[in-house]
Amino acid sequence: MYSPLDLQVYVRDSGHQIIGQLDDFTRVQLVMRYNAISNWVLNISATDRNAALLAPESNPNGGLIFKLYGSTLLSGPIHAFGYASDQDGTRKLTVAGPDDTQYLANALVWPDPAHAVDSQATAYYAVTNSASYTETLMKNLVNLNMGPGAITERRKRGLTVEASSNRGKTGQSFTYRFETVLEALTEIARGAPIGTPPGYLGFRIRQKDTSAEIEFQVYSTTNRVDTATFSEGRGNLVSSSYQVTAPTMTYAVLGAGRSAVDGAENAAVVAKELFGYTRVDTQPVFPGYRVEGFVDVGEVDPTATDAQAQLDEKGQDALYTGATSVSVSMDPQETEQLTFAKDYFLGDQVTVVVPYAGVIQEQVREAELTFDASNGLTTEITVGTEATTSHKTSGATKRLNTLADMVKKLNTRK
Repeated sequence: MYSPLDLQVYVRDSGHQIIGQLDDFTRVQLVMRYNAISNWVLNISATDRNAALLAPESNPNGGLIFKLYGSTLLSGPIHAFGYASDQDGTRKLTVAGPDDTQYLANALVWPDPAHAVDSQATAYYAVTNSASYTETLMKNLVNLNMGPGAITERRKRGLTVEASSNRGKTGQSFTYRFETVLEALTEIARGAPIGTPPGYLGFRIRQKDTSAEIEFQVYSTTNRVDTATFSEGRGNLVSSSYQVTAPTMTYAVLGAGRSAVDGAENAAVVAKELFGYTRVDTQPVFPGYRVEGFVDVGEVDPTATDAQAQLDEKGQDALYTGATSVSVSMDPQETEQLTFAKDYFLGDQVTVVVPYAGVIQEQVREAELTFDASNGLTTEITVGTEATTSHKTSGATKRLNTLADMVKKLNTRK
């Protein structure tokens, strides 16, 4: 277990060099998400010895690093800054921002990353029945589009790419054309179960513990359904809420390739060939429920040698995101045997026992950690399928949006 004293907060400059530590913070909220952008909010006394380092004017493009037990838990740039004073003379600062994974959403997958945008030599960034493992493909994509291997104007300053450990699977095929790097990575990672029983690949960007760099990392999640169980009977579940909703797609019609249909003022474009995919729902709470959906995968050439592999990837991805959504939000009782970030982490599969639903065994999708100087630590964990949790708006995110609006109004006030 941990307390507010276990959390260290450091300020970094635009070069990701640590330039100070914050001592007098009153509240920190970290909303960590699996294979998605995380957020953070920090409240601190304006009299803290390093508070001035938080102001964009004095530390442009600066950021914060949050460490737990000496290792980086989350890091990210300061995107919102606010100041307030009370009648009693108390002065407070509030800063907020995303984690460094945000940079994956800021870059696009160019068809030909080796050349400028007006000199693209290919139509798609394509991988065909690759002999490389999933992890390697993910890291190559990041490296070429925003890492050290990208053309100079696209390189993210200070970003390195961790060496591959060859996790995942081989034989993958996919094509991308100006999707965000984050979108591409999410899709690639979904299709790469590993281990027995299967786990999944997680990815993130965060500050390296040993240098002034941020690093793109891929990590293996772990199946902990037998070792990480939360229930009222075990005394490690303070409260919980459970929600299940029907699938949005159980049968996918994929339209591959494109051809023009004459006879109209503007030729209509239709799919050359159609393919059907179905999925056996792993959450059989809506048996026999059929929802058809159309997925345009026109970038897939039906005549290509790896067309089947590409279609399989696209079809299963569409059905994965359209499956029955299951979500359990819980306040766990941290114990010596079961503490977040020590004994289980984002992406791990855990077991939660709740009324009506019984046993839920799904991935940890989100962890909201609040360190409060007065009340200590509170933790809220969201376990479930991607469809439900990927669109959840947390309290920290709402506060971040409110703070951003406030700062915008201050900056535009006459």
